Amino acid sequence: MDISQKILLNLKIGNFNVALSNTFLASCISALLFIIIAIVLGMSAKRGKPKRLAYIAEMIYELLNNFVKGILGEKGKSYAPFIGALFGYIMFSNLLGLLSPLGIPGLTAPTTDLSVTASFAIIGIIYVHSISIYLRGGLNYIKHFFKPSFFMFPINLIEEIVKPVSLTVRLFGNLFGEHVVYEITFALISFGIPVLIMALGLFTGLIQAYVFSMLVMVYLSELLELNEGGK
Repeated sequence: MDISQKILLNLKIGNFNVALSNTFLASCISALLFIIIAIVLGMSAKRGKPKRLAYIAEMIYELLNNFVKGILGEKGKSYAPFIGALFGYIMFSNLLGLLSPLGIPGLTAPTTDLSVTASFAIIGIIYVHSISIYLRGGLNYIKHFFKPSFFMFPINLIEEIVKPVSLTVRLFGNLFGEHVVYEITFALISFGIPVLIMALGLFTGLIQAYVFSMLVMVYLSELLELNEGGK
């Protein structure tokens, strides 16, 4: 069993070495699959056919909007595209790991790589703070670090630094642990039980994408105070 990062290709460009890892390839595959499916569903919803795909697209749209509004309120509807993209990309990244026992390069969960989960966390936190600065203004954004008093600045700053670390470790730890169990089970048992583990992996992949996206929205809600109508 080996679910660690593997270097598939080394390229030397001038004085620089560029390494292509299996998790980077898996990230690209996940992104491509997500984009293709999103485009197909979007076109189906726009045309109204095929009806089944159009219905699925509309259902996903409603679920996403309800998910976002449930945390951010009506004002949060404009953030649904980013949250949906984040959720979808993480979900596909998680679920790609279900094919890892096939041993094909690129068919692994990129979220079992700490650098990948860190990238998701950094992107989410940068988005949160960018929106906060844009809507609240730079001065009000800086002021929130000094609330309720000036002496709270170090604690508030540490809290914001801990958020991406927490997101990174949570997603990485859950997915890495799941895939350790997943691949050990496949190595020891080849019939029956692995199917149950795959079903559990499917559920876990969806839940982890949901929790990650929800936490990003909670952080956004805390900064913007959308639910209370604060500024």
